[in-house]
Amino acid sequence: MGKLHEIKLEIDINASKEAIWETSFTKFGEVNNFNPLILSSHDIGDVRNQVGAERACEISAGKFIKEKITSSVGTESFKVDIIEGGLPMMGEMNAAFNLNALDPNNTNVQVSLFVSTKPAAMIHVMKGMMKAQFFDLLIGLKYHLETGMLVTKQNMGTIRKRYKAEAANNECKRELEIA
Repeated sequence: MGKLHEIKLEIDINASKEAIWETSFTKFGEVNNFNPLILSSHDIGDVRNQVGAERACEISAGKFIKEKITSSVGTESFKVDIIEGGLPMMGEMNAAFNLNALDPNNTNVQVSLFVSTKPAAMIHVMKGMMKAQFFDLLIGLKYHLETGMLVTKQNMGTIRKRYKAEAANNECKRELEIA
């Protein structure tokens, strides 16, 4: 297993920390509601709403990955590991989600993605793609929570334009760090 590289992203969402926790953790198997890269998703196994919960995510017709919540700290943070499947040239991949209430209806969401690639030098090619994909996940989460609408590959271009305009006005933050 190669060295894990960290990619950090964050976004402010006009929603309570509790609403974000409900959408991202409690409804873990419904990630397709806000992640445009997921065609469908559902809970698997008997564990729900806690560490050990698993989901299957269809990333293309008939191709699935399985993810598992491996840790959580109250309603502040949780970690998700890919436990089966994955992307070409990717070794290990997991993500840590941190929620910080800025006020009762505004929350900063930080995601740290930890990845290794095969071969290791591929990280330099893959980091831009991974950054873009996880930023789409975050703006999809923001859009879904702020509008109640579903996010799909078909409407993601419009959503991305909306939030890139916000980013230009410094309402939406994005930061990349490769450790």
